[in-house]
This record gives sequence, C-alpha cells and structure tokens, in this order.
Amino acid sequence: EAKRSHPADPVSGAWVGTWRSTANGHTGGLRAVVTKQSGDTWNFRYRASWAKILCAGFSLDATVKPDGKGGWLVSGTKDLGPAFGGTFTSAGTIRGEVFNAGYDAKMDRGVMELRRP
Repeated sequence: EAKRSHPADPVSGAWVGTWRSTANGHTGGLRAVVTKQSGDTWNFRYRASWAKILCAGFSLDATVKPDGKGGWLVSGTKDLGPAFGGTFTSAGTIRGEVFNAGYDAKMDRGVMELRRP
C-alpha cells in the first residue's frame, strides 16, 4: 500500500534498498515505511532480509529535522534486546529520493541505502 501512495511530504511513505555490514560484509534487502507521529518524531518501520531466505523487522521512532540544505537529518535509538544486539542507533540524511544512513549495534554496524520505489 505504501508503495502505491504518494507521500504528502519528503519523508513519509515507502523506501526500498539495501543494508550492508561494515563489520562482516553481510548484505541484504531493506524496506521501510515511514509515518509522521508528532512534532519532529517519525516512525520508521524496517524489514530487512539476508541469506536470501531470512528476514526480520522492527520499528524505530526517530527525530527528523531540516538540515538547512534542503534535506533532512534522521537519528534514532532503540533497545532491540540482548538477543538482537542491544541498543541500535541510526543516523543519516534524506535528500530528494535518497535516504542514506549508518547504523550501529553491539553485534553489528553498517550502512543503509534506500530510494523511493
């Protein structure tokens, strides 16, 4: 549904792309659906795949603020629990149709590269 809708703003809606671990080189597909919550808080609902058959998802409330250059700064933190790497942090930018971010958790760190579908 999110892929078919036209976002009302430059942040909301569907994003698709990849994630890549800079710790171990693993990579996979990544999808996100973003919805505005209130003020400068947005919910990023991620779905990641790896090893061609495994997938998992989680939601992250993130702060989104203008970067002063026509883009947006995105940052968020969530405790995923000890089985999934503990505290997950993410920071990145949205510029036009491109969303790039880094992520860091106890068990992994890397980059996410997404675009509008």
